[in-house]
Amino acid sequence: MAFFAAPGVFISAENPAVPLFSLGGLNSHMHGLSLALQFALCCVLVAVSTLSAQLAVLAWVRVFRKSPKLSRATLGEDELPHVLVQLPVRNEGLLAVRVTEAAAAMDWPKDRLTIQLLDDGDDDNHAALVRDALAVTPEGVKLDILRRGSRTGFKAGNLAFGLQHCDAPYVAIFDADFVPPPDFLRRTLPVLVADPGLAFVQARWGHANRNANWLTRVQGLLLDSHFAVEQEARFRAGLPISFNGTAGVWSRAAIEEGGGWTGDTLTEDLDLSMRCMMQGWRAAMMPELTVPGELPQTAAAWRAQQARWTKGHAQTARKLLPQVWTSEMPLWKKAAMTLQMCQFAFYMLAFSSAAISLTLMYMGVVYYSGVALLGLIVTALGLCSSIGYLYLGQRMLGLHREPRLYRALLLAVVFPSGLILANTRATFEAFFSTRMDFNRTTRVGEKHAGGWRGVPELIAGVLLPIFAFAESNWSAVFFFFAVSGLVSIGIMGASGTGDPVR
Repeated sequence: MAFFAAPGVFISAENPAVPLFSLGGLNSHMHGLSLALQFALCCVLVAVSTLSAQLAVLAWVRVFRKSPKLSRATLGEDELPHVLVQLPVRNEGLLAVRVTEAAAAMDWPKDRLTIQLLDDGDDDNHAALVRDALAVTPEGVKLDILRRGSRTGFKAGNLAFGLQHCDAPYVAIFDADFVPPPDFLRRTLPVLVADPGLAFVQARWGHANRNANWLTRVQGLLLDSHFAVEQEARFRAGLPISFNGTAGVWSRAAIEEGGGWTGDTLTEDLDLSMRCMMQGWRAAMMPELTVPGELPQTAAAWRAQQARWTKGHAQTARKLLPQVWTSEMPLWKKAAMTLQMCQFAFYMLAFSSAAISLTLMYMGVVYYSGVALLGLIVTALGLCSSIGYLYLGQRMLGLHREPRLYRALLLAVVFPSGLILANTRATFEAFFSTRMDFNRTTRVGEKHAGGWRGVPELIAGVLLPIFAFAESNWSAVFFFFAVSGLVSIGIMGASGTGDPVR
């Protein structure tokens, strides 16, 4: 669920006719360092261009390739299978009650429907949750409220615990902030039953609070493109697809053959999906089926969520890529899975590009013309593919005539740039630390407990253009998106809110 905008290479405005180093006294060691840094910068830019090109290819597939026709089993009432609906929650309050009520209202025979409310929350909240959940559950609906008393494995451990208490062959999963429509099972189960090779069927996310502020507008736009362009294109092209953690229904056989839910990464959904794809399972998208959820409304909540997802993707890549490339899968599938799992790398690459460019700028180096040209090409490719990808997502959903779309498109490039520091740190933690903190996304009305108030982003956003302008007057243009994003996220973090929509 990633977004990419290529970082610019920060070209010196010095006269290109001067020697390679504009600072006197640089010896051959410094010359070698310059060459090494420029080579490293080229490698980073090639990697960024690959990620940007992936967006362009997926957009092309989405436009020009038809969606495969899904088979649907014709099932009589007596043939409808037993379905387990799992609702993993942790101190969710009224949201947990709301999703329980929605699950209990789904149109499915009561004798073949089991709902599990999997409470991983604090002891003090459990009794109230039991009371309120039972109060909204109609008579005859089987609701099991399970509490394991330990957070081992986080959400993955919670889901695996629930599976031990029910043997239903199909499992639907909803996070607390989603509200499944009554016909969800009627529309998804026939697809899963008709094709025994499908691991899961994924519905599209809706956004109940999309217009709360500019931050939620941007998130809605980014997620729309993820589902309507990226996921749909992968489905149309027959590429591996990742489960999105909620609003989907699984074949239990796929869960078990894939190795089950494991808590050794923070993105258990991506981890299990990729393991199932390696076993030959496939997945289906149902973009016409929308399940509304709620978006984080503050920069602190969004930043923490994105850092967790980035770290989880990196952990999954570290865990599974060696298995992918030593497997007997065809090369195209290995490459597709690698690109999908490595989307987290954009932020680390953007950070590396900026760090290398600033170092070369401080050294007074004039770039080789090939390096400068590559930087300009990669920047143009990144911006064009990102904006085109985002606009296409709105067009595919019929939202391209919405008011303020173009302002939202600009902010959808700016705001993710403000996550470079947090997501780069998350990436390094995934590879060089065993620390596993799973803090669920802060809900509307809750206060983020992490203590972050936007200070690192504000400092970086203020110092970056000062340094760039002092070194080279017009090179500061290339810092625009990074600086705008860092300052925007920093200000929202300091104020504790998103930018309100007026």
